[in-house]
Parts: sequence; structure tokens; C-alpha cells
Amino acid sequence: MTTTKTDTLDELANALKLPILKRLPELIEPDSSVEENLLYILRLEYKEKKLRSIARRTKAAGFPQLKTLDAFEHERLPKLNWKSVLELATGQFVQNKTNVVAYGNSGVGKTHLAIAIGIEAIQRGYTVRFRKAADLVQELREAKAANQLTSCLKSWDRVSLAVLDELGYLSFDTEGSSLLFQFLSNRYETKSTIVTTNFEFSKWIDFLGDKAMAAALIDRFAHKTTFLNMNGPSYRLAVGLNEQATQVKPSS
Repeated sequence: MTTTKTDTLDELANALKLPILKRLPELIEPDSSVEENLLYILRLEYKEKKLRSIARRTKAAGFPQLKTLDAFEHERLPKLNWKSVLELATGQFVQNKTNVVAYGNSGVGKTHLAIAIGIEAIQRGYTVRFRKAADLVQELREAKAANQLTSCLKSWDRVSLAVLDELGYLSFDTEGSSLLFQFLSNRYETKSTIVTTNFEFSKWIDFLGDKAMAAALIDRFAHKTTFLNMNGPSYRLAVGLNEQATQVKPSS
């Protein structure tokens, strides 16, 4: 067989999108059979490809920071059902196209928990996208103004799990509420959404501004949704007070 310049191992590895082939000389075990070597190399490539995919989808998710469930101190929130959180971490709710609402006062870790669940979903092969609620509404406004709202919503349709953070932090005008309603209605029973908010359902009218729209939105989220009650002492406040205390020097 004639070998041309284009038939180098590196070039073929790139063409086949199998970077593991570039490492063949160091990976092949002379004492192992061809089948054993091939199985080992393919398993290694599968593992590395999965890790690359996870890294790519994690970056694309747009998380403001990376958080894990292991780092979440759930013991300080007695009202939080940790068993439900662990069930959510399996990603089954994404498979079932159901939703999550994490509600509670400020500083308790709602964003941390939502990101951690999102990362668990990515680990299981799902696509995730994170947005602050106010940023999402602005994104939808701009898309509508550019006559690209349908295209924008379709791009979200390709996302298995949307993480909508700080819903209710800012109030919306009629157009903003309508766009948010359209977004969530579009995902209803087709994709999953995690919402973090300081408000219980009865208070959603305070930031949506339209009773009929709020009622319709609540009706959709009350169906097939896991609610996480995260009311409790503020973790951020406790950390801040502790840091402040350690900085106070005793007088001599």
C-alpha cells in the first residue's frame, strides 16, 4: 500500500475526529491482543469524548459560576426536602419534562442549588442554559424588536433545561410579562425549567402585574412541578457577619 503525505496518523485522526489515535504508540500494549488494545483505546476515547462534551455544554450553559450539591449546606434549611433535591439530581425530571420552583428569602442559596442541579443534568447528557429572569425578558424584547422572536424561542426549544434565576427580583411591564408568559408556555410539557424566586405563587401577581396572566402562569407551574421550600436563615448574611467578626482586632 502506498502511503501519501495526507495519510499521516495525525491527519487521519483529525479527519475521523478521533484524537485518541494520535496517542496510539504510547497506548498500545505489546503483550495484549489486537482486540484488547482496540477495546481499551475505544473505551478511553469514549470517556474522553464524554468529558469534552460535558465541558462544552457546561461552558455553553452560561452559568455565572460553577456550584455543586456537595458544597451546599442543606442542613441549615430545615424546610428543604433534600430527598427531592437528590431525586432532581438524577435528571429524571428533565426526561419527564417537568419543572422545579425553588422559593425562599434572599441569601439562602437558591441560585447555588439551581446551578448545581443544572450541572448534574449536563453530566447526564442534557443541554442547559442559565439566565437571570430580567436578562431573559430583555433578550426576548430585543428579539421581538428585530422580528426574530420566533427564532429566539426556537433556540430555547433546543435546550433541555432552562434555569431562570431571580424571577420577581424586578417587576415587568405588560410586554415583559407577556413575553415571559409566552416563553414559559412554549416550554410547558415539552421541556423543563428551573425557576428561583423570593415569592410564593400567591405573590407572583406583584411582579407580573397582570392577574389573568399570573393566574395562567401559576396554573401551568402548579402542574407537574417540584417545589423546593428554601426559606431559612441567610447564608450570605451569616458568612458576611462571620468575616466581619474575624476582621475585628481586639483592643490592646
